[in-house]
Amino acid sequence: MAEGVRPEDYCDEPVEDEFGEIIKCRSDEREDVQKKTFTKWVNLQLCKTGKPPVEDLFSDLCDGRRLLELLEGLIGHELVRLEKGTSRVHSLNNVNRALQILQKNNVDLVNIGAADIVDGNHKLILGLIWSIILHWQVKDVMKDVMAGLQQTNSEKILLSWVRQNTRQYPQVNVVNFSSSWNDGLAFNALIHSHRPELFDWSAVETKTSAIDRLEHAFSKAEQHLGIERLLDPEDVAVSHPDKKSIIMYVTSLFRVLPQSISMEAIQEVESLPSATTAGVSRVTTEEHYQIQTQQRFSQQITVSVAQGRVRSPSPQPRYKSYAYTQAAYVKSPEQKRRRFTEQFLTRSQEELQRGLSPLPPGSTSLESYQASLEEVLTWLLSAEDGLHGQPSISSHVEEVKEQFHTHEGYMVELTTHQGSVGRVLRAGAALLAEGNLSEDEDSEVREQMNLLNSRWEHLRVASMERQNSLVIHD
Repeated sequence: MAEGVRPEDYCDEPVEDEFGEIIKCRSDEREDVQKKTFTKWVNLQLCKTGKPPVEDLFSDLCDGRRLLELLEGLIGHELVRLEKGTSRVHSLNNVNRALQILQKNNVDLVNIGAADIVDGNHKLILGLIWSIILHWQVKDVMKDVMAGLQQTNSEKILLSWVRQNTRQYPQVNVVNFSSSWNDGLAFNALIHSHRPELFDWSAVETKTSAIDRLEHAFSKAEQHLGIERLLDPEDVAVSHPDKKSIIMYVTSLFRVLPQSISMEAIQEVESLPSATTAGVSRVTTEEHYQIQTQQRFSQQITVSVAQGRVRSPSPQPRYKSYAYTQAAYVKSPEQKRRRFTEQFLTRSQEELQRGLSPLPPGSTSLESYQASLEEVLTWLLSAEDGLHGQPSISSHVEEVKEQFHTHEGYMVELTTHQGSVGRVLRAGAALLAEGNLSEDEDSEVREQMNLLNSRWEHLRVASMERQNSLVIHD
């Protein structure tokens, strides 16, 4: 540790030993638990489809292949083919596909980009997996009950269910999804309230160790309810167990036990002191903030594309959807659309590169080239999906006209980005010409440029062919 730097200067939640010395950060401790718990959940889903388990959550997801395998099992059908290369570009393409699939399934992705996953960012990988768990494990399991109760806060409903089913146990008072569970009584009470034949409550009361009580509950749930051991007793028998891990496990119980919840139970949770249910109110605030952020970003990116800017506004989610800009396509003025389209139709990528001035020596770096490449590839992947997602050409004249105008808007989007593609290719060519790259770097840049150029040309030709087909049918 650098001289003069104290642990509390960089540790937001310090954990002290008996002498008051900081031995680790609670955030690091929580990260370790989440990694272990989330890995178990991911492997459980992979096992259901016969896929091999992941060994290290942070490194095994980096190329996007295991992430797509996970989503295939959750969605229930085969997804688009994977990029089988080993370069960074292939990994980015796979992760970008996964992020697009998640957004299409209405999974919240705030400030998570493909590069974060490829680079192995621990916190954002955990955030991504939690978003997946929250959607398929929590919200999906509880959606029918919440709809019937006309409620939108899944954590509040889950807490109401727990309190309703444990109120006859005097030793149990669950007010959150952390410290209320660390003695093991709440897990046992929840199971016993629905399946009293599985064990005598007195057997739980006589256990003096929280570890023993937790082991008892997890064993009974595994043996009689078919719930996997997603939690380890030693990770729960602490002062502040990880909230997300607890919610994930309690939702597994909710899935297999009776799910009736009274309005009285919900009102009771709403009337609890705010200090005890801070987690519940915070979820509501976070959900509201995410919705507002996404709405603002959607409006900003639409304006940016309409004005011809490539870079999205800041602050921003680093992952943006092609769908965000769809409205801007059809709203572009007719003359502007035709001018851009004609320009695009008559200029191939080779002509575009020749029309741009060469980059001066030393004007770009490998890092800036990679950043620009990632941005262009993210857009390119969205554009490819946008083209493939356009409906078949109609047999009705009016519908064909509408499809023609929509596709012209799509061509405007391609035209506004062709300069970005050209600049990335020029930057790569400049790096190769300078001769300062290692052999591996040189090979990777060449592969990246070939991939970008071929995919751009394929998209350009395919979009032109569709426009020609629409003209014929018009």
